[in-house]
Amino acid sequence: LKQQIRPDLTHSVSVQELRAMSARADSVLARPNFALGLAAGLVLGSSGPRLYNAVLGTLRSWLQRRLGEDRVDKQQHAAASTVRSPGPTYRALIGCLFGDGCDPFAQLPRVDLPEDHSYPHTNLPRSFVRAIFRAARPSFLLELGSFKGGSALVIADCAAEACHDGPLPCLVCVDTFLGDTAMWLNRNAGWRDWLMLENGLPRLYWQFLANVRRRSDVILPLPLASLCALRALSELVVRKDVPPPDFIYLDSAHEKGETLLEISQAFRLLGVGGILVGDDLDWPAVESDLKAFLQTAPDTAGADDDLLSSLPGLLFCPDGYWVLDATPRQWVLRKRGGNLEELGRELEREINGEQPAEYSPLTEADRHASRIYDEGVALAEAGDMKGAAARFKQAAAASASLTAHYRL
Repeated sequence: LKQQIRPDLTHSVSVQELRAMSARADSVLARPNFALGLAAGLVLGSSGPRLYNAVLGTLRSWLQRRLGEDRVDKQQHAAASTVRSPGPTYRALIGCLFGDGCDPFAQLPRVDLPEDHSYPHTNLPRSFVRAIFRAARPSFLLELGSFKGGSALVIADCAAEACHDGPLPCLVCVDTFLGDTAMWLNRNAGWRDWLMLENGLPRLYWQFLANVRRRSDVILPLPLASLCALRALSELVVRKDVPPPDFIYLDSAHEKGETLLEISQAFRLLGVGGILVGDDLDWPAVESDLKAFLQTAPDTAGADDDLLSSLPGLLFCPDGYWVLDATPRQWVLRKRGGNLEELGRELEREINGEQPAEYSPLTEADRHASRIYDEGVALAEAGDMKGAAARFKQAAAASASLTAHYRL
Protein backbone atom coordinates (compact mmCIF):
# COMPACT_ATOMS: atom_id res chain seq x y z
CA LEU A 1 0.00 0.00 0.00
CA LYS A 2 2.90 2.37 0.73
CA GLN A 3 4.12 1.90 -2.81
CA GLN A 4 0.75 1.86 -4.55
CA ILE A 5 -1.22 4.72 -3.00
CA ARG A 6 1.56 7.39 -3.13
CA PRO A 7 3.26 9.30 -0.31
CA ASP A 8 0.71 12.12 -0.10
CA LEU A 9 -1.80 9.63 1.37
CA THR A 10 0.51 7.82 3.74
CA HIS A 11 2.13 10.82 5.42
CA SER A 12 -0.68 10.90 8.00
CA VAL A 13 -1.16 7.13 8.32
CA SER A 14 1.62 4.83 9.56
CA VAL A 15 2.71 1.76 7.64
CA GLN A 16 1.65 -0.35 10.64
CA GLU A 17 -1.86 1.08 10.49
CA LEU A 18 -2.04 0.43 6.74
CA ARG A 19 -0.99 -3.16 7.31
CA ALA A 20 -3.70 -3.47 9.93
CA MET A 21 -6.21 -2.19 7.41
CA SER A 22 -5.05 -4.73 4.84
CA ALA A 23 -6.17 -7.49 7.22
CA ARG A 24 -9.71 -6.28 6.53
CA ALA A 25 -9.38 -7.12 2.85
CA ASP A 26 -12.47 -9.33 2.66
CA SER A 27 -14.79 -6.73 4.15
CA VAL A 28 -13.12 -3.87 2.27
CA LEU A 29 -13.54 -5.47 -1.14
CA ALA A 30 -17.21 -6.01 -0.37
CA ARG A 31 -17.63 -2.22 -0.40
CA PRO A 32 -18.15 -1.18 -4.04
CA ASN A 33 -17.54 2.53 -3.36
CA PHE A 34 -14.13 1.86 -1.86
CA ALA A 35 -13.05 -0.62 -4.57
CA LEU A 36 -14.16 1.68 -7.42
CA GLY A 37 -12.63 4.73 -5.77
CA LEU A 38 -9.29 3.02 -5.25
CA ALA A 39 -9.23 1.72 -8.83
CA ALA A 40 -10.16 5.11 -10.27
CA GLY A 41 -7.54 6.88 -8.17
CA LEU A 42 -4.75 4.56 -9.27
CA VAL A 43 -5.72 4.58 -12.95
CA LEU A 44 -6.32 8.34 -13.22
CA GLY A 45 -3.36 9.41 -11.13
CA SER A 46 -1.39 10.66 -14.12
CA SER A 47 -4.13 11.57 -16.60
CA GLY A 48 -6.63 13.26 -14.33
CA PRO A 49 -4.96 15.05 -11.41
CA ARG A 50 -8.10 16.86 -10.28
CA LEU A 51 -10.20 13.68 -10.19
CA TYR A 52 -7.28 11.84 -8.63
CA ASN A 53 -7.03 14.34 -5.79
CA ALA A 54 -10.77 14.16 -5.17
CA VAL A 55 -10.73 10.38 -5.01
CA LEU A 56 -7.61 10.49 -2.87
CA GLY A 57 -9.27 12.80 -0.36
CA THR A 58 -12.26 10.50 -0.11
CA LEU A 59 -9.99 7.52 0.35
CA ARG A 60 -7.94 9.27 3.06
CA SER A 61 -11.14 10.25 4.91
CA TRP A 62 -12.45 6.70 4.70
CA LEU A 63 -9.22 5.23 6.05
CA GLN A 64 -9.01 7.71 8.88
CA ARG A 65 -12.64 7.13 9.80
CA ARG A 66 -12.14 3.36 9.85
CA LEU A 67 -8.96 3.69 11.88
CA GLY A 68 -10.82 5.92 14.31
CA GLU A 69 -13.58 3.32 14.58
CA ASP A 70 -10.97 0.65 15.32
CA ARG A 71 -9.50 2.76 18.13
CA VAL A 72 -12.95 3.34 19.62
CA ASP A 73 -13.70 -0.41 19.46
CA LYS A 74 -10.44 -1.19 21.27
CA GLN A 75 -11.14 1.42 23.92
CA GLN A 76 -14.63 0.03 24.48
CA HIS A 77 -13.25 -3.51 24.87
CA ALA A 78 -10.62 -2.29 27.30
CA ALA A 79 -13.25 -0.52 29.38
CA ALA A 80 -15.60 -3.50 29.30
CA SER A 81 -13.03 -6.03 30.43
CA THR A 82 -9.77 -5.27 32.22
CA VAL A 83 -7.47 -8.26 31.82
CA ARG A 84 -6.52 -9.72 35.21
CA SER A 85 -4.06 -12.41 36.22
CA PRO A 86 -5.38 -15.89 35.32
CA GLY A 87 -6.53 -18.14 38.15
CA PRO A 88 -4.73 -21.25 39.50
CA THR A 89 -6.52 -23.77 37.26
CA TYR A 90 -5.67 -21.73 34.15
CA ARG A 91 -1.99 -21.63 35.13
CA ALA A 92 -1.93 -25.35 35.95
CA LEU A 93 -3.44 -26.25 32.58
CA ILE A 94 -0.94 -24.06 30.73
CA GLY A 95 1.89 -26.04 32.32
CA CYS A 96 0.29 -29.47 31.79
CA LEU A 97 -0.93 -28.96 28.22
CA PHE A 98 1.34 -26.39 26.60
CA GLY A 99 4.44 -26.18 28.76
CA ASP A 100 5.41 -23.51 31.25
CA GLY A 101 5.77 -20.06 29.78
CA CYS A 102 3.43 -20.68 26.84
CA ASP A 103 0.54 -18.29 26.28
CA PRO A 104 -1.74 -18.82 23.25
CA PHE A 105 -2.55 -15.11 23.22
CA ALA A 106 0.99 -13.77 23.72
CA GLN A 107 2.14 -13.43 20.12
CA LEU A 108 -0.64 -13.90 17.61
CA PRO A 109 0.65 -14.36 14.05
CA ARG A 110 -2.56 -12.69 12.88
CA VAL A 111 -2.64 -9.98 15.48
CA ASP A 112 -4.37 -7.62 13.06
CA LEU A 113 -7.27 -9.94 12.31
CA PRO A 114 -10.41 -7.98 13.25
CA GLU A 115 -13.13 -9.40 15.46
CA ASP A 116 -15.95 -11.14 13.61
CA HIS A 117 -19.11 -11.98 15.57
CA SER A 118 -21.31 -12.50 12.51
CA TYR A 119 -21.89 -16.23 13.04
CA PRO A 120 -25.67 -16.45 13.62
CA HIS A 121 -25.99 -19.75 15.51
CA THR A 122 -24.86 -18.87 19.05
CA ASN A 123 -27.82 -20.06 21.09
CA LEU A 124 -26.79 -19.90 24.75
CA PRO A 125 -28.91 -17.25 26.53
CA ARG A 126 -26.81 -14.92 28.67
CA SER A 127 -29.56 -14.51 31.27
CA PHE A 128 -29.73 -18.29 31.76
CA VAL A 129 -25.96 -18.64 32.15
CA ARG A 130 -25.83 -15.73 34.58
CA ALA A 131 -28.56 -17.34 36.71
CA ILE A 132 -26.71 -20.69 36.83
CA PHE A 133 -23.41 -19.11 37.77
CA ARG A 134 -24.87 -16.90 40.46
CA ALA A 135 -26.17 -20.06 42.11
CA ALA A 136 -23.25 -22.42 41.40
CA ARG A 137 -20.20 -20.06 41.13
CA PRO A 138 -18.11 -22.43 38.96
CA SER A 139 -14.33 -22.00 38.89
CA PHE A 140 -13.39 -24.54 36.19
CA LEU A 141 -15.52 -24.64 33.05
CA LEU A 142 -15.33 -26.50 29.76
CA GLU A 143 -16.88 -25.80 26.37
CA LEU A 144 -16.93 -28.49 23.69
CA GLY A 145 -17.46 -26.88 20.31
CA SER A 146 -16.36 -23.23 20.40
CA PHE A 147 -16.15 -22.24 16.70
CA LYS A 148 -15.73 -18.43 16.64
CA GLY A 149 -16.22 -17.88 20.37
CA GLY A 150 -19.74 -16.44 20.62
CA SER A 151 -20.92 -18.70 23.45
CA ALA A 152 -17.42 -18.76 24.97
CA LEU A 153 -17.62 -15.02 25.62
CA VAL A 154 -21.05 -15.42 27.22
CA ILE A 155 -19.77 -18.17 29.52
CA ALA A 156 -16.51 -16.36 30.37
CA ASP A 157 -18.22 -13.02 31.07
CA CYS A 158 -20.82 -14.57 33.36
CA ALA A 159 -18.30 -16.78 35.16
CA ALA A 160 -15.96 -13.85 35.82
CA GLU A 161 -18.89 -11.77 37.02
CA ALA A 162 -19.96 -14.52 39.45
CA CYS A 163 -16.39 -14.84 40.83
CA HIS A 164 -15.72 -11.10 41.04
CA ASP A 165 -14.47 -11.32 44.62
CA GLY A 166 -12.12 -14.29 44.15
CA PRO A 167 -9.62 -15.83 41.72
CA LEU A 168 -10.64 -15.74 38.08
CA PRO A 169 -12.31 -18.90 36.74
CA CYS A 170 -10.88 -20.88 33.82
CA LEU A 171 -12.86 -21.76 30.69
CA VAL A 172 -11.22 -24.34 28.42
CA CYS A 173 -12.59 -24.00 24.88
CA VAL A 174 -12.26 -27.24 22.92
CA ASP A 175 -12.54 -27.27 19.15
CA THR A 176 -10.50 -28.57 16.23
CA PHE A 177 -11.16 -25.17 14.62
CA LEU A 178 -11.43 -27.03 11.32
CA GLY A 179 -15.18 -26.79 10.80
CA ASP A 180 -17.57 -29.69 10.30
CA THR A 181 -18.89 -31.88 7.51
CA ALA A 182 -21.73 -29.52 6.56
CA MET A 183 -19.34 -26.62 6.08
CA TRP A 184 -16.83 -28.52 4.00
CA LEU A 185 -19.59 -29.94 1.79
CA ASN A 186 -21.33 -26.53 1.64
CA ARG A 187 -24.69 -28.17 2.33
CA ASN A 188 -26.29 -24.74 2.35
CA ALA A 189 -25.01 -21.94 0.17
CA GLY A 190 -22.36 -19.89 1.98
CA TRP A 191 -21.58 -22.37 4.76
CA ARG A 192 -18.11 -23.09 3.39
CA ASP A 193 -17.31 -19.38 3.77
CA TRP A 194 -17.42 -19.84 7.55
CA LEU A 195 -14.23 -21.92 7.28
CA MET A 196 -12.21 -18.86 6.17
CA LEU A 197 -10.06 -21.12 3.97
CA GLU A 198 -6.53 -20.05 3.15
CA ASN A 199 -4.47 -22.43 0.98
CA GLY A 200 -6.95 -25.16 1.90
CA LEU A 201 -6.66 -24.66 5.67
CA PRO A 202 -9.30 -22.92 7.84
CA ARG A 203 -8.27 -19.78 9.74
CA LEU A 204 -10.86 -20.36 12.45
CA TYR A 205 -8.33 -20.73 15.28
CA TRP A 206 -6.89 -17.26 14.64
CA GLN A 207 -10.38 -15.80 14.30
CA PHE A 208 -11.36 -17.38 17.61
CA LEU A 209 -8.34 -15.87 19.34
CA ALA A 210 -9.10 -12.45 17.87
CA ASN A 211 -12.74 -12.66 18.96
CA VAL A 212 -12.09 -13.70 22.57
CA ARG A 213 -8.85 -11.81 23.19
CA ARG A 214 -10.53 -9.49 25.69
CA ARG A 215 -11.19 -12.55 27.89
CA SER A 216 -7.71 -14.04 27.54
CA ASP A 217 -7.47 -14.05 31.35
CA VAL A 218 -10.29 -16.64 31.51
CA ILE A 219 -10.45 -18.44 28.14
CA LEU A 220 -7.88 -21.11 27.28
CA PRO A 221 -8.22 -22.59 23.77
CA LEU A 222 -7.52 -26.30 23.34
CA PRO A 223 -7.39 -27.24 19.62
CA LEU A 224 -8.35 -30.90 19.91
CA ALA A 225 -11.24 -33.14 18.96
CA SER A 226 -13.74 -33.28 21.82
CA LEU A 227 -13.15 -36.94 22.78
CA CYS A 228 -9.36 -36.47 22.77
CA ALA A 229 -9.70 -33.37 24.94
CA LEU A 230 -12.06 -35.10 27.37
CA ARG A 231 -9.64 -37.99 27.79
CA ALA A 232 -6.67 -35.67 28.30
CA LEU A 233 -8.52 -33.59 30.89
CA SER A 234 -9.75 -36.75 32.61
CA GLU A 235 -6.18 -37.93 33.05
CA LEU A 236 -5.18 -34.57 34.52
CA VAL A 237 -8.11 -34.76 36.95
CA VAL A 238 -7.18 -38.31 38.00
CA ARG A 239 -3.57 -37.14 38.53
CA LYS A 240 -5.01 -34.28 40.61
CA ASP A 241 -3.23 -31.68 38.50
CA VAL A 242 -6.55 -29.87 38.16
CA PRO A 243 -9.98 -30.24 39.80
CA PRO A 244 -12.95 -31.71 37.93
CA PRO A 245 -14.95 -29.13 35.95
CA ASP A 246 -17.97 -27.54 37.63
CA PHE A 247 -19.69 -26.72 34.35
CA ILE A 248 -19.56 -28.15 30.81
CA TYR A 249 -21.31 -26.78 27.73
CA LEU A 250 -21.67 -29.33 24.92
CA ASP A 251 -22.23 -27.97 21.41
CA SER A 252 -20.04 -30.25 19.33
CA ALA A 253 -21.22 -33.39 17.54
CA HIS A 254 -24.84 -33.55 16.45
CA GLU A 255 -24.67 -37.02 14.89
CA LYS A 256 -26.21 -40.10 16.46
CA GLY A 257 -23.71 -42.20 18.37
CA GLU A 258 -21.00 -39.54 18.47
CA THR A 259 -23.21 -37.33 20.64
CA LEU A 260 -23.77 -40.25 23.03
CA LEU A 261 -20.01 -40.72 23.43
CA GLU A 262 -19.51 -37.04 24.15
CA ILE A 263 -22.33 -36.90 26.70
CA SER A 264 -21.00 -39.98 28.49
CA GLN A 265 -17.40 -38.76 28.62
CA ALA A 266 -18.35 -35.21 29.60
CA PHE A 267 -20.70 -36.32 32.38
CA ARG A 268 -18.16 -38.64 34.00
CA LEU A 269 -15.56 -35.81 33.97
CA LEU A 270 -17.86 -33.47 35.92
CA GLY A 271 -17.29 -33.00 39.60
CA VAL A 272 -20.04 -33.90 42.07
CA GLY A 273 -22.72 -31.23 41.79
CA GLY A 274 -21.40 -30.18 38.37
CA ILE A 275 -23.75 -29.09 35.59
CA LEU A 276 -23.76 -30.31 31.97
CA VAL A 277 -25.67 -28.17 29.45
CA GLY A 278 -26.18 -29.15 25.82
CA ASP A 279 -27.39 -27.27 22.77
CA ASP A 280 -29.93 -28.22 20.08
CA LEU A 281 -32.23 -30.59 21.92
CA ASP A 282 -34.57 -30.16 18.96
CA TRP A 283 -32.19 -32.15 16.75
CA PRO A 284 -33.47 -35.78 16.67
CA ALA A 285 -29.96 -37.29 16.95
CA VAL A 286 -29.17 -35.17 20.00
CA GLU A 287 -32.43 -36.00 21.79
CA SER A 288 -32.20 -39.73 21.06
CA ASP A 289 -28.59 -39.94 22.29
CA LEU A 290 -29.45 -37.98 25.44
CA LYS A 291 -32.24 -40.44 26.20
CA ALA A 292 -29.92 -43.38 25.43
CA PHE A 293 -27.42 -42.02 27.96
CA LEU A 294 -30.11 -41.70 30.62
CA GLN A 295 -31.03 -45.36 30.07
CA THR A 296 -27.61 -46.24 31.54
CA ALA A 297 -28.94 -44.88 34.88
CA PRO A 298 -26.37 -42.17 35.62
CA ASP A 299 -26.57 -40.48 39.02
CA THR A 300 -28.37 -37.30 37.94
CA ALA A 301 -30.42 -34.76 39.84
CA GLY A 302 -34.19 -35.15 39.62
CA ALA A 303 -37.14 -32.81 39.82
CA ASP A 304 -36.43 -32.09 43.50
CA ASP A 305 -33.00 -30.51 42.87
CA ASP A 306 -32.96 -27.20 44.71
CA LEU A 307 -30.50 -25.44 42.42
CA LEU A 308 -31.99 -26.40 39.05
CA SER A 309 -35.57 -25.93 40.19
CA SER A 310 -34.75 -22.36 41.20
CA LEU A 311 -33.61 -21.33 37.71
CA PRO A 312 -36.20 -19.39 35.66
CA GLY A 313 -37.37 -21.06 32.47
CA LEU A 314 -35.89 -24.46 33.40
CA LEU A 315 -38.39 -27.33 33.41
CA PHE A 316 -37.98 -30.98 34.39
CA CYS A 317 -38.79 -33.57 31.74
CA PRO A 318 -40.22 -36.97 32.76
CA ASP A 319 -37.46 -38.65 30.72
CA GLY A 320 -34.98 -37.54 33.40
CA TYR A 321 -33.40 -34.32 32.17
CA TRP A 322 -34.06 -30.61 32.49
CA VAL A 323 -35.02 -28.39 29.57
CA LEU A 324 -34.56 -24.67 29.04
CA ASP A 325 -37.61 -23.56 27.09
CA ALA A 326 -35.66 -21.48 24.55
CA THR A 327 -35.19 -21.55 20.78
CA PRO A 328 -33.53 -23.93 20.23
CA ARG A 329 -34.07 -25.82 23.46
CA GLN A 330 -31.11 -26.47 25.75
CA TRP A 331 -30.90 -29.64 27.86
CA VAL A 332 -29.40 -29.78 31.35
CA LEU A 333 -28.09 -32.53 33.65
CA ARG A 334 -26.60 -32.21 37.13
CA LYS A 335 -24.29 -34.85 38.57
CA ARG A 336 -24.95 -36.16 42.08
CA GLY A 337 -22.29 -38.84 42.63
CA GLY A 338 -18.96 -40.25 41.44
CA ASN A 339 -15.30 -40.21 42.51
CA LEU A 340 -11.81 -39.98 41.06
CA GLU A 341 -11.02 -43.64 41.73
CA GLU A 342 -13.93 -44.72 39.55
CA LEU A 343 -12.85 -42.33 36.79
CA GLY A 344 -9.30 -43.69 36.99
CA ARG A 345 -10.50 -47.29 36.62
CA GLU A 346 -12.60 -46.39 33.58
CA LEU A 347 -9.64 -44.65 31.92
CA GLU A 348 -7.44 -47.68 32.59
CA ARG A 349 -9.99 -50.00 30.99
CA GLU A 350 -10.23 -47.76 27.93
CA ILE A 351 -6.47 -47.69 27.47
CA ASN A 352 -5.69 -51.37 28.13
CA GLY A 353 -9.01 -53.14 27.63
CA GLU A 354 -10.98 -55.17 30.12
CA GLN A 355 -8.18 -57.77 30.39
CA PRO A 356 -4.84 -58.34 28.65
CA ALA A 357 -5.33 -59.75 25.18
CA GLU A 358 -3.95 -63.24 24.54
CA TYR A 359 -0.81 -63.34 22.38
CA SER A 360 -1.25 -65.20 19.06
CA PRO A 361 2.08 -66.45 17.64
CA LEU A 362 2.20 -66.60 13.83
CA THR A 363 5.70 -67.85 13.04
CA GLU A 364 7.98 -70.54 14.44
CA ALA A 365 10.09 -67.81 16.05
CA ASP A 366 6.95 -66.41 17.73
CA ARG A 367 6.02 -69.86 19.06
CA HIS A 368 9.54 -70.44 20.35
CA ALA A 369 9.53 -67.06 22.08
CA SER A 370 6.09 -67.76 23.55
CA ARG A 371 7.33 -71.00 25.16
CA ILE A 372 10.30 -69.17 26.71
CA TYR A 373 7.95 -66.45 27.95
CA ASP A 374 5.67 -69.03 29.61
CA GLU A 375 8.72 -70.50 31.33
CA GLY A 376 9.53 -67.04 32.64
CA VAL A 377 6.01 -66.62 34.00
CA ALA A 378 6.28 -69.98 35.81
CA LEU A 379 9.61 -68.98 37.36
CA ALA A 380 8.15 -65.65 38.48
CA GLU A 381 5.20 -67.39 40.12
CA ALA A 382 7.64 -69.69 41.91
CA GLY A 383 9.54 -66.72 43.26
CA ASP A 384 12.63 -66.99 41.05
CA MET A 385 12.60 -63.42 39.74
CA LYS A 386 16.18 -63.52 38.49
CA GLY A 387 15.51 -66.61 36.39
CA ALA A 388 12.23 -65.12 35.14
CA ALA A 389 13.98 -61.94 34.03
CA ALA A 390 16.52 -63.98 32.07
CA ARG A 391 13.73 -65.92 30.28
CA PHE A 392 11.85 -62.72 29.44
CA LYS A 393 15.03 -61.26 27.98
CA GLN A 394 15.52 -64.38 25.81
CA ALA A 395 11.87 -64.23 24.64
CA ALA A 396 12.23 -60.58 23.71
CA ALA A 397 15.32 -61.33 21.63
CA ALA A 398 13.52 -64.16 19.81
CA SER A 399 10.36 -62.31 18.70
CA ALA A 400 9.75 -58.61 18.06
CA SER A 401 5.97 -59.05 17.98
CA LEU A 402 5.95 -60.83 21.39
CA THR A 403 8.14 -58.04 22.76
CA ALA A 404 5.67 -55.43 21.55
CA HIS A 405 2.63 -57.37 22.82
CA TYR A 406 3.93 -57.86 26.35
CA ARG A 407 5.88 -54.59 26.38
CA LEU A 408 9.07 -56.38 27.40
